[in-house]
Amino acid sequence: MNDAEMDRLKALLAIPSISADPGHAGDMLRAAQMVADEVRVAGGTAELVITSGHPLVVGEVPPSDDRADAPVVTIYGHYDVQPPGDLALWTSPPFQPEVRDGCIYARGATDDKGNLFMLLVALQRMRAAGTLGVRARILIDGEEESGGHSAVDWVLDEADPPRAAIIFDSPMVGPGRPAVCTGLRGLAYFRVTVRGGEADLHSGMYGGAAMNSIHALMQVLSAVVPRHGRVPDALMEGTITPSDAEVQALGTLPEGAGFMADAGARPADGAAAEEFHLRTTMLPSLDVNGIRAGDPGLVATVIPAVAEATLSCRVPPGADAERLAQVVRGMLEDACPPGATLEVQGLGVAGSSRLDPADPVIAAAIAGIEDATGLPVTPKGIGGSIPVVAAMASRGTSVVLTGFGLPDDGLHSPDERMRLENLDLGVKGAVGILGALGDLP
Repeated sequence: MNDAEMDRLKALLAIPSISADPGHAGDMLRAAQMVADEVRVAGGTAELVITSGHPLVVGEVPPSDDRADAPVVTIYGHYDVQPPGDLALWTSPPFQPEVRDGCIYARGATDDKGNLFMLLVALQRMRAAGTLGVRARILIDGEEESGGHSAVDWVLDEADPPRAAIIFDSPMVGPGRPAVCTGLRGLAYFRVTVRGGEADLHSGMYGGAAMNSIHALMQVLSAVVPRHGRVPDALMEGTITPSDAEVQALGTLPEGAGFMADAGARPADGAAAEEFHLRTTMLPSLDVNGIRAGDPGLVATVIPAVAEATLSCRVPPGADAERLAQVVRGMLEDACPPGATLEVQGLGVAGSSRLDPADPVIAAAIAGIEDATGLPVTPKGIGGSIPVVAAMASRGTSVVLTGFGLPDDGLHSPDERMRLENLDLGVKGAVGILGALGDLP
């Protein structure tokens, strides 16, 4: 990026647009306005749409020749960021962007302000050069990091969904190895509360006779947790066997053992490292995310009356997330021991997405990246969930999901960063994608 572009990116990164914190509502508005200004720099129109949450930035950048029949492509990204966490763990303040060691450091540098900015710069440069052949429909989210639904609602309400969408919000495989997403897992999230009595009890007086809510919760959870690296058969419903191309792509990815070691993770079983990429992108998983009962910090011989847990089920690409959420709920309820009271609270369901690399839009995007950067593209799945992708796919829009950060860029962590060379690579990739989509029939 040139100096002017970098200065504008730094100004955007300097805004603490933390959507989960109501105290930053003013910062959210400032960030949205700054993104709208970038759309206008590209010769487009942009406005802020006030929602029940944070503003959406919506608008349009016309093709350079203003032709009415140009392909319509939605550009999606998000301007909100995660909270910075413990400031003592940052080498430089998270909202004072700093360039050092060939990287720009700031919260949002990779997720997603840096990636979004590459797309905006590509639009600006192509308009200035007279080479933009698509009509870019702008939809920039302010609630992606806090579970908002304004962007999803907007997509589902569109009267004329576009043929294609571009999202820069996923990492490359590694340095010089761009990737295009072939699938996203969905998510079903629950809070489970078990009551085993009306009051906490003395284990000396009642132990062995009174129901222990923790024991009951353990029995409930045991019905759904994985064994030997696989969830129960009922939760495999809708799982699709990887294609030959996907199996081949999985074989080119870095070894799972290294991925886990770098993150401080220990393999769950003997096959976990070898199957790492398969398990985290194409298979369902279930994790207990938190448990609360009693107080293990005290020496207290108490039989707790209430125990609760949160758990999440990742739904494989192509499977029905709502259906699997019902299956999980039923398994939990069936496992509750007689006499205990069970409450299963659904905390949200996000659909999964299967993105076919043979789709003409995605195939053209892959070719566009390769032509523009000179680098081969790896088609691969992503284990996380992006609800707006499922919403777009449900309307018949082919989604090109990619990005030019690296897995170790510290997204959601201290010292989040983006390599300067990858900012330039991402702009080239975005130009290549937009050029290729402009040539679609």
